[in-house]
Amino acid sequence: MEMIQTLAIPLKQSQIDAAKELWKEDGWESKEFEQLRTAFPDPLDAVRIKAIVLNDLYRTNIIAITQAADRVERVLKANLWTGPDLVEHLVNEIRGVTNQSNYSFSAKYAHFFIDPNLPILDGFAEWMVGRHLGRQMQSKDARRYHRFAEDIETLKRVAGLTCNCAELDAYLWVAGEYWYWERHPNYKINNDLRLRFEKLQRNIANEPTMAALLGLDSDPGK
Repeated sequence: MEMIQTLAIPLKQSQIDAAKELWKEDGWESKEFEQLRTAFPDPLDAVRIKAIVLNDLYRTNIIAITQAADRVERVLKANLWTGPDLVEHLVNEIRGVTNQSNYSFSAKYAHFFIDPNLPILDGFAEWMVGRHLGRQMQSKDARRYHRFAEDIETLKRVAGLTCNCAELDAYLWVAGEYWYWERHPNYKINNDLRLRFEKLQRNIANEPTMAALLGLDSDPGK
């Protein structure tokens, strides 16, 4: 793990708190996942149903999702891996179906249905972590999730954050979409977020929670 002592872009606990509040305001928490965890608490229960719901709600774009779910079940039945290793093995197994490295699906499945302490990897979150740590390129590490998990821990340590993976992800997703969209306004992002971003740019005072999340000054007189 890199011994980074200073962030290229600072991150405050207040921004994480604002992300939690924004999450509540917009109702982005997927209640279906909590319902599935309650109905099927064992990780080996209803693997296909969990995979299908996740793939649909988060648009992880696995066409052969039932075959991919069977690969997930194979990994879980082996019961050989925990932590970031588990996600890497899910990626390796599912690659046998899709011929792709489905890190987003694998990390989300592991986080929501196996271990909530595993961080959620997606493109915007990974890009935003890189910005904070002073990197602009996606990791070329052969074990991409391992590197991402290490980077998450580095970010939390250097920023002095007290939050869990879901709370940090709420920040990383929204901030990543915003700052990427600001530089690439024609890029397709979440439509609900885009509308709020446009409202923010018209008048920062209209979106105080979003402004706090992004670390923007909500008082134009300052």
